[in-house]
Amino acid sequence: MFNYRRKSRTKWNEVRRKAPKVPDITCPDIDEVIKVLEAHWHDKKAMNKRTYKKLERIMERLRTSNEKLRESGVYWHDSAKELCKKYID
Repeated sequence: MFNYRRKSRTKWNEVRRKAPKVPDITCPDIDEVIKVLEAHWHDKKAMNKRTYKKLERIMERLRTSNEKLRESGVYWHDSAKELCKKYID
């Protein structure tokens, strides 16, 4: 009985160790982009190159975080399917 628990815990740790990192929370970045865009919209002024580059950097960081999150989701989905096939079927 106790041996089964040790095996399952060992397998779980193995799966977790191989898991890709989950990115940090991106909500503050999204809020920052919205704030800058709203400020320019309400003032009806053109965006300068510096502000544009700042928004571009934030959006690229969001893109990278999104890709990492997607990779993590695929990894966990595939790991769960593999474990279900191995232990349930």
